[in-house]
Amino acid sequence: MKHNILLVEPTIKPNGVAILSENGNVFMAPNGDKETLIRYINDNQCEAICCRVEQMTAEVIDACPTLKVIGQHGIGLDNIDIPAATAHKVRVLNVPDSSHITVAEHAMTFILACSRSLKINDDSVRSGGWATKDQRQTHDVMGKTLLIIGLGRIGRALAARAQTFDMKVIAYDTYVPAEAGAKIGVEMYTDLHTALAQADFVSLHTPLTPETKGMFSTAEFEAMKDSAYFINCGRGPVADETAMVEALKNKKIAGAGLDCLEKEPPELDNPLFQFDNVMFTPHIGGNTIEASMRCSEILANTVLKALDGEETYNWVNRF
Repeated sequence: MKHNILLVEPTIKPNGVAILSENGNVFMAPNGDKETLIRYINDNQCEAICCRVEQMTAEVIDACPTLKVIGQHGIGLDNIDIPAATAHKVRVLNVPDSSHITVAEHAMTFILACSRSLKINDDSVRSGGWATKDQRQTHDVMGKTLLIIGLGRIGRALAARAQTFDMKVIAYDTYVPAEAGAKIGVEMYTDLHTALAQADFVSLHTPLTPETKGMFSTAEFEAMKDSAYFINCGRGPVADETAMVEALKNKKIAGAGLDCLEKEPPELDNPLFQFDNVMFTPHIGGNTIEASMRCSEILANTVLKALDGEETYNWVNRF
């Protein structure tokens, strides 16, 4: 028997849609508004939904008794009320292994771009300021120290890439013992501020949870070298933007590379936009064509397996 599955525009990649359409009955919601989700799930008796950024709140889950599986197209789960899903025996799946290398590459891109003041120098060439090559210092990354906050899949992939550039890699992660770090050539620190004082680049890779929200704030920016750069390719609310603006104004840090912000999309008057030593990308760190296709294929196949009652490696809220 084919299962009813809801997708939401803009949806997963065509390869994933094709797998679901071949093996299930696919319905398409025009948007991810709460009322739309509830109506489409109930009207079509959908047993699964594949999400990207849609908010699967307790209210939505409570209102949809046919729902059995929520599949998240990506790693982060901050848009899903997992306790509510668990209470209703709704499986939550994510895809933790489709884009970790992709995000690590993006973080490494920011590290290299910051070290060479890429945005500033690009702007200067475009405005006729060729002579700035003699006025603005750029730096090698060879021999510099990278602090990775959160040594999960992405953090470990970034460590390997930074080591290829002959960087020293240190890390802070309360869940990773020193022995595990040592096996991949990474020195673990148990005190974040001590680690921050050593780093030339700080790359943030923690999930967004109630405990991590705002964890990087004034005291953390104060602990950094004034020559160090801050990179965030994780979740925007983990870093306090007000504190970051003050750190940049007061030259407490050298600059930043940000793939995520507290509010997405940001307001056009976001005060971070005033700084020419800050670079932005629109939360695309894990969103290459290849990574998106891998993610869609994995998600489609595991959602179908979960609907058939099979075990899947990416079942987050096992019950």
